[in-house]
Amino acid sequence: MNERYDNLDGLRTISCIGIIAMHVKANADYQISGYVFDSIIPSWSLFVYLFLLISGFGMFCGYYERFRNNTVDVNQFYQKRYKKILPFFLSLIIIDVIIEHSVTHIIEGLTEATLVFGLLPNNQPNVIGVAWTLGVIFLFYMLFPFFVWLCWNKKRAWFGFIVSIIINIFCDIYFFTDKFVVSDFAPRHNFLYCAPFFIGGGIIYLYKKEIKEFVKQKRWMCLTGCITISILYYALAHPNIDINRPGPILLIVFIPWLCYAISVNSRILSNKAMKYLSGISLELYLAQMVVFRAIEKIKCLYLFGTGWISFIIVLFGMVVGLIVFIEIWKKLWMVIEKRILRFGE
Repeated sequence: MNERYDNLDGLRTISCIGIIAMHVKANADYQISGYVFDSIIPSWSLFVYLFLLISGFGMFCGYYERFRNNTVDVNQFYQKRYKKILPFFLSLIIIDVIIEHSVTHIIEGLTEATLVFGLLPNNQPNVIGVAWTLGVIFLFYMLFPFFVWLCWNKKRAWFGFIVSIIINIFCDIYFFTDKFVVSDFAPRHNFLYCAPFFIGGGIIYLYKKEIKEFVKQKRWMCLTGCITISILYYALAHPNIDINRPGPILLIVFIPWLCYAISVNSRILSNKAMKYLSGISLELYLAQMVVFRAIEKIKCLYLFGTGWISFIIVLFGMVVGLIVFIEIWKKLWMVIEKRILRFGE
């Protein structure tokens, strides 16, 4: 039986809420100034890389040994991915197409519904714009047997990890120039650019026993190290990097936090609220702009002015609205699913 790492619930939830806060700031016009609002909150878009790292680790936990031992039913493996992701995602696509009712949105929506749009040369959809992450992650699912081979042993895994970092750098300085891509190309939407985070999650899986033993023995030193690295990142690295193409430096920030999370018991990271929100984190992420536009349409973005109070209330309203939206959708989908099953009998 696979071990469950409850603290990952907290990492997913914090990352998801951070990304939602970043999108609220980016799409509204709050008159707030200061380092936190101008620099810290926009940087929370980088939490998407923590999602990728956790996805890599989680997939290795669930399927690495099963693929190595040839005990995976390939049909069920991919069917499970589609069954988990597609119904909710397709619902969002349909909502978008109905609202926009344009040919381009129909074309993009139908393509995104395949979940293989990460293979496009420019994974930058306008229908559910945040879905580029899903395109990258689903491509990782498609290629997971290759990643199992790549991480068959620790030596090969380290070789693949180093090569992926080199390719990430090559992408940044060579392949993602105007010689190869259009001017508005988004580097982080590319699978090769994100690959070090998936492999990084695999390496943490391969060393999980050693990591847990070390962190448990030196818990407070490790926590202090995680906090110190994060502070140093914001003080030294963050001001000098392009947030859309941060490169592999984020591995130095996020890997220690993931190692810490899988090794200790934390009431902050592991509790009922974190578990619930983590369980719907993908839905929260995908539907966030749908709920934001609804709040915008009913003119509730600036009920208390354009300062911190309105920002925090809107962020809270976004999370609550998303939970309500997702729970209503779940109930509707249960009804639809039952009718589909009856029709098929």
